[in-house]
Amino acid sequence: MDRTRPPVSCRVADTPAADDDACQAADGVAFDAAAPMTRAFNHVIAGPHFRRRFGRWPLPAADPRSTINDVIFDRMIDPRWTPLERAFVDKETAKREAQRLSPGLRVPETRLVVAMDDVPSPEALFERLHPFVGTATIAKPTHASGGTVFLRDVTGPEDLRRLFWLAQADYASILREMQYWRLPRKIIVEALVPSAAGTSPDDYKFHCVRGQPLVCQVDHSRFGRPWSRLYRVPSFEPMDRDDGLAPPAGHALPTAERIAAMMAAARALSAPFEFVRVDLYDGSDGVYFGELTFTPAASLGIAPAAAGDHAENATHRVYSGIVMAALAGDGQA
Repeated sequence: MDRTRPPVSCRVADTPAADDDACQAADGVAFDAAAPMTRAFNHVIAGPHFRRRFGRWPLPAADPRSTINDVIFDRMIDPRWTPLERAFVDKETAKREAQRLSPGLRVPETRLVVAMDDVPSPEALFERLHPFVGTATIAKPTHASGGTVFLRDVTGPEDLRRLFWLAQADYASILREMQYWRLPRKIIVEALVPSAAGTSPDDYKFHCVRGQPLVCQVDHSRFGRPWSRLYRVPSFEPMDRDDGLAPPAGHALPTAERIAAMMAAARALSAPFEFVRVDLYDGSDGVYFGELTFTPAASLGIAPAAAGDHAENATHRVYSGIVMAALAGDGQA
């Protein structure tokens, strides 16, 4: 079979607008996958997606008018990534690095790693993952963003088709996030992080500059009816009280002790890097490592607010101002 053919579509229901740009690129719209993976070509390939999102071409990171989105764009199209950064991008090796930098941090248990060189089709992938079908595990690419499949819900190869196509590709070719370029193509199977309610645990995404957490985005019920909000840290007061958001019924922040543990882990994991988002899970038995994200939403992300995240909003400008001030060495805004 033709392994180079892209999926019919990578879209799934209720995907954020930023993901639509990635899907459109993956679907081959206004995109030439054969273009060289150089900074100049990457700018040309990824720039139109940025312009469609923000109504302008990306600014240089040093431009006084630039936002955090411009900084992320400038970083992601650059082919120069350190071995440590790339080790954190690979979802298999990232867990080892996370526990090296933050020894008390828990990591989801790895059940299986599948090299995609040995998997010619979704049917072959189903055979490899069959021992875990119907169990409390997930499967996802180690060298890409997204594509998570809950194996308890899988009934046949068709349920793995999108995962297969994502995992057999070089993810850097989609929106030119160069930290993914030429990473080994694998699928990892992990045990679910335990949660008190038996549902997906809340995701705490600390946006950090040089080891200093600045704000935390809380993602609640990511695979159900998702709700997100940005908080200042360490107080966990709403970052923007005028964002129009209110927590859903039954949602509560963790204990002060758990928040302190998350903050300590975020500091340790982000210390080697200029800017990174540290994703942690609030498990029932402790804090779990999720991932480090160096180029959130491939530069297309917008802060959550009641106004929606389909266009730049006042809450996003507050968020960008906080991070940009820290990058400039001016402290937290």
